[in-house]
Formats: sequence, C-alpha cells, structure tokens
Amino acid sequence: MTATSPPPGAGQPAVRPRPGSAVTTGGVGGAVVVVGARVGLWLGVQLGLAGLLILTGVADTAGQALDEAAGWWMVYGALVDLGTLGVIIWLLGRDGRSYRGLLGPPTTAWQLALGAAGVLAATVPAVVFSGELTSAIYGQDAIAPMFAVVDLPPWASVLSVLVVPLVAELAEPVAYLGVVLPRLERRLGRSWLAAAIVVALWAAEHALYPLLTSPGGGLDWRFAAYRVGSVLPFLAAWTAAYYALGRRLLPIMVARWVLNAGTAAALALGLIA
Repeated sequence: MTATSPPPGAGQPAVRPRPGSAVTTGGVGGAVVVVGARVGLWLGVQLGLAGLLILTGVADTAGQALDEAAGWWMVYGALVDLGTLGVIIWLLGRDGRSYRGLLGPPTTAWQLALGAAGVLAATVPAVVFSGELTSAIYGQDAIAPMFAVVDLPPWASVLSVLVVPLVAELAEPVAYLGVVLPRLERRLGRSWLAAAIVVALWAAEHALYPLLTSPGGGLDWRFAAYRVGSVLPFLAAWTAAYYALGRRLLPIMVARWVLNAGTAAALALGLIA
C-alpha cells in the first residue's frame, strides 16, 4: 500500500449494529440464564421458607409448610425479582451494556402517560377473561386462590403495596421483553415466533408462584394450570403493546405497576374478600 492509498474501507459508511444484532442483544444463552434463574428462585425461595417453617415447628407437614409459605408470595416475590435484577446486571456487565438500553428508545412524559393509559385499556379484556375463568373453575364470585391464600401482617402488607410492585417492574418485564425477547428474535429470525415463545415461557413461570397443595395431598396441578391460563391474555397484551409502542418498556412497566400495586392495596385493605 502506497502512502497515498486509502486504508481499506475508507469512504464507506460505518456499519452500525441493527436492533437484534449480537452487539445489542448478546447470545441466546443469556435468555436461558434469566428464565432459569427466575424458575429456580421461585422454587427455591418458597421451598426454603417451607423448610424453615418445619424446622421451627410452625408447620408439622410438608404440605402445611408449603401452603403457609405460599401466603407470603406477594412479599417474597421481591427476593425473586432482586435475584433477577442481579442476573440482568451481571449479563449487562459481561456484554458491556446499560440497563437503560434495555428500556428501548427515549420516552417523553406524554408518551409515557399516553402509552401507560393505552396499555391499561388493552389489559381490560384480560381482566375480564381472568375473572370469568376464575368463576368457571372455582365458582361464581370466588377469589382467585393465589389471592385467597394471602394472609399478611400489617407491615408485610405495606411492603407488598409500596416496595414489591416497584421491584417487580424493574425486573420481570425487563427480563422477558428487554432481555429474553430480543435474544430469541436474533436466534430465530422471526419476531412473531420469538414473541410467542416468550409469552409461553412467561406464563409457565406463573405456575410456580405460589405452589399450593390439593385437598387430597400433593401439588394442586389444577391451580397451576389455571394460573397459566389466567395470565396468558395479560402477557400477550403486554408483549403486543411492546411492539406497538416502538419497543418502549417504560409505559408497560408503569401500567403493570398500577395493576399490581392496586391489587396489593385492595388485598391489604380487605376490599378483596
């Protein structure tokens, strides 16, 4: 190469990574780690609490201990989400990325407010479906079992309203829509297929919290199936909203916080009974 020869690639535009590229999303192994961590945490925390109840003599049998621990799922869920945040931060550090980058394009105040209102509106059919499914399986005006088992002291109720929903929004939707979904999109090359898998995995996770026992002994598999079916419309609506909002996560996080904090407050105030 002579002194006057341009270096290779000179005059050509710099290649920027496309959304979904390895530079922006990392490998699919990270998605497996995130989902596996959440599954392991949900199982580990409840089983650990159940074991502690047996060791301290609060519960006599494994089934009783499991159900007693299940009553605290709206509080110990914070441990699961904190663990999830730890895994996400570890992945971000490994890949040289930032948490803010997982939330999508910049979101103005009006986009946040309008987007959150739209997500809440899109969630209404899911709320109606879940209520109808609960009535069909457990009877008219029945309380969903995951709420019926909740029996918390005042300090824990305050925690479940003020702290836990916030931690959940910083971890759960970011894990599935900000981490898992784009990695699957890159691997599969089809956004619709990646989205369907994410919704399925996200729904399946809900079968694990809380784990309940059936009257005849053993795990209540009917409740686990109900739990998955009842959340599917919510997760499908939120995933669709993620695309409709230009991959902005903040409006979805705000809408979910309103729903989760509102549900926790209603339970704490005895409005759901």
